Amino acid sequence: MLLIFPPVAKPCEPPAGVALLSSALKTHGLPCIVYDASVEGLTFLIQSNLEARDSWSLRALKNRDTILSDLKTPGLYTNVDRYHQRVYDLNKLLSISVDQTRFKISLSDYCDNQLSSVDSHDLLKSAANHGENPFYPFFEEKIRPQILASNSEYVGISLCYLNQALVSFALAGWIKNNFKEKKLVMGGGLISSWMSRPGFGDQMNNPFSDLIDVMIKGEGEQPLLSLLGVPDTSQKHYVPDYGFAKKHSYLAPGTILPFRASIGCYWSKCRFCPEKAETRPYSTQRAAKVLEDLKRMNQQYSPDYVHFIDNAVTPAFLRALSTTKLGFKWYGFVRFEKEFLSLDFCHALKTSGCEMLKLGLESGDQKVLDRMDKGTDLGMAAKTLKNLKKAGILTYVYLLFGTSFEDEAAARKTLEYTKEHKGYIDYLNLAVFNLPKFSEDADELDTSEFYHGDLSLYLNFVHPAGWERRKVKNFLDKEFKKQLAIGSEFRKNPAFFSSNHAMLFNGLEDKK
Repeated sequence: MLLIFPPVAKPCEPPAGVALLSSALKTHGLPCIVYDASVEGLTFLIQSNLEARDSWSLRALKNRDTILSDLKTPGLYTNVDRYHQRVYDLNKLLSISVDQTRFKISLSDYCDNQLSSVDSHDLLKSAANHGENPFYPFFEEKIRPQILASNSEYVGISLCYLNQALVSFALAGWIKNNFKEKKLVMGGGLISSWMSRPGFGDQMNNPFSDLIDVMIKGEGEQPLLSLLGVPDTSQKHYVPDYGFAKKHSYLAPGTILPFRASIGCYWSKCRFCPEKAETRPYSTQRAAKVLEDLKRMNQQYSPDYVHFIDNAVTPAFLRALSTTKLGFKWYGFVRFEKEFLSLDFCHALKTSGCEMLKLGLESGDQKVLDRMDKGTDLGMAAKTLKNLKKAGILTYVYLLFGTSFEDEAAARKTLEYTKEHKGYIDYLNLAVFNLPKFSEDADELDTSEFYHGDLSLYLNFVHPAGWERRKVKNFLDKEFKKQLAIGSEFRKNPAFFSSNHAMLFNGLEDKK
């Protein structure tokens, strides 16, 4: 079977979902080819015949090969300013590769001002008019040989992110038009979210039934095996197959491989979380078994870095990691747990290869955290941040503003908490809350559409305390960011790549 991961996703590491699907198929004796069309498609556009009309574009075009080479070289990550110049130059080349009057494309995003990614009618228009898509020449030149080489009657498309939606459907329309004998299977995170909407798939409520032959919700390994004639198997976890990654050139100074130790979230109580609205079940294995799988992946592919993509790495698995020297550096998302109160434990994580931890603090007001069922104690969080700093582990802290649990006074408490602990925070991510459309909280609020489209997953709402979205953004831009900029030691978030490249700067002097 041919599995395609479409543009646009950050081109710095291979996709994890198709790697697991490939492993499941091969484990049961079924041939599988994975093609990362995202990194290949972006590279195709960047290296196409570009027309430079301004001095910036001319300079970037002149240095195109050097830019691509530098992003794969460790030396670039010793100088933040030089790194950003390279990234912005590369993104400039990408932006001029398309019709800028209609399309906006970057290393991490894709927009079409004529079509919406959350409107099923527009997605079907993208399929019908696939020749208008800027990736159409890429389909013809690079994906056509992949499909011709595949003997399977099925072609799979992994649609994980909103940035991929319009291109995925253009690709689906192109395949249907050119390979009528092929059947299309579509799955991935975004498809699962759409299929989790109440009523999706009932009778005529699947708008894509004429285009997509099979749509898969949730973990795709068993449904795909069943589709290909393999009976139900008790095996639910597989070691990802990253053999395909060797054929692609990712924008990173070494091999970064994603690894998932668990499915869903072991906490699963945060009232603001969109995955809670989807009631996604939590699943994991014993920490020792997961560690064994990780070691197998390490033996097979010798990664330089591992990106743990769990919603939150469990304390049990962190403890297992802390006693193991793995031979690669790693980072991932964690919750503020009691284990981090031990400085020795944090040092042990560092020794195991931990370079950075991403932490969802969300708010600096304890009452807000309690109301949103975050399960985080601010005193524990402060101690955690200090211990991680002492251990030499970077912290990438996420803050969330504008929830129904927060008011302006609470937001100001978050500002004061952040200022008080800024010496222990390396990176900050500031987000404005989007209300999940089918969450419990949505029933209690006065809501309106956030994006116009039948597949939109979020809502606007009238804030019960008058802390409206416009006020939140104004506060962040005119107060929060300005006050933190004074004497700040925060690192500059890597442009476009954000946390995916942030770890690469650990141990280096951050030159602002």
